[in-house]
Amino acid sequence: MSQPSIEAARSLWDYATASYDRPGVAESCLWFQDHCRGDVPVILFISWCSMRGVLVDHQLLAQVEQTVSVWHRDVVTPLRGLRRELKRDSKGIAQETVFAFREKLKALELEAEHLELNALATLSYDKTVSTVSVSDQKKLIESGLVQYLGKLNCDIDAQTREKISTFIACLLAEKTASG
Repeated sequence: MSQPSIEAARSLWDYATASYDRPGVAESCLWFQDHCRGDVPVILFISWCSMRGVLVDHQLLAQVEQTVSVWHRDVVTPLRGLRRELKRDSKGIAQETVFAFREKLKALELEAEHLELNALATLSYDKTVSTVSVSDQKKLIESGLVQYLGKLNCDIDAQTREKISTFIACLLAEKTASG
């Protein structure tokens, strides 16, 4: 990985982990994942771009899809599916043994998402980054998410718009509280 690629990957990973840890962000991301088939790393990538003033348009979303859709479908989703299935049914093996195995699957799933974020990081890192007002960040995040979820054939109804607003509010809570 070249130096700009390493910097981009580190920047996106740091952003994604800090954002996901904010109250309400994980729950919002998981709602998009479960109700719209959203890809959490892509959702965090969209917000990372938007926070940096990068417009997430149809062209960038096409690049995102080309870059990570196969990886997400063939690696991340099966790991998550197996982990979730074993949470519901331990398949006749002692729960405590299966719990330890599920934790290993969870770590693999997280690493797979980390690799996905690394691949996404270079797609917009070279674009001009400027200081972006909080109101513009909100508009960019909303626009990017509406386009992305629309590509997934997710119904952008009142509930989905409310979830987008909640996600943005949780993501920007510190910024809007301090200024």
